[in-house]
Amino acid sequence: MIDRVVRYLCDAGVPFRLAVYPMPEPSPEVAHALPPGTLLVETQVVLVDGNPAIACVPYGIPVGFVALSRALDAVVLEASPAELRDEYRGAPEPLPPLGGLFGTPLLLDDEIPASPHIAFRAFSYGAFVEMAYDDFALIERPRVASFAQGGELPAAERTEHAHP
Repeated sequence: MIDRVVRYLCDAGVPFRLAVYPMPEPSPEVAHALPPGTLLVETQVVLVDGNPAIACVPYGIPVGFVALSRALDAVVLEASPAELRDEYRGAPEPLPPLGGLFGTPLLLDDEIPASPHIAFRAFSYGAFVEMAYDDFALIERPRVASFAQGGELPAAERTEHAHP
């Protein structure tokens, strides 16, 4: 399926770099050195009011479904590639963040546009695509909102209460 990604990006006329590593085993994952200033992103299929969409977050940070529901003013549920349309129904993960390829909206966490370059896996843990964020945004026209969920809650501040 990587050939569909290559064709999609070539048809869009955007420069990108593809690195494919053979992977006889799914674990451990391939270690791919990213150029400075490149953010690795990952995707999650979601249902927005019952319709499939692709949510994209920085790698390792889960989608915050409550935050995404609030940002879109819609019911957002976790889904799988089985919810995608036509020939991509049940496509192998990890899915690339290419909503145009899948014919679905692309929802992008607001941390991603701050990176000059992004990288993502495409249908294999051994296939990486790198490209400039501006080129990516030009062809995808994502909806940007704050919905990545990660880290820890800040420590509670201790306050002194006056007792009467």
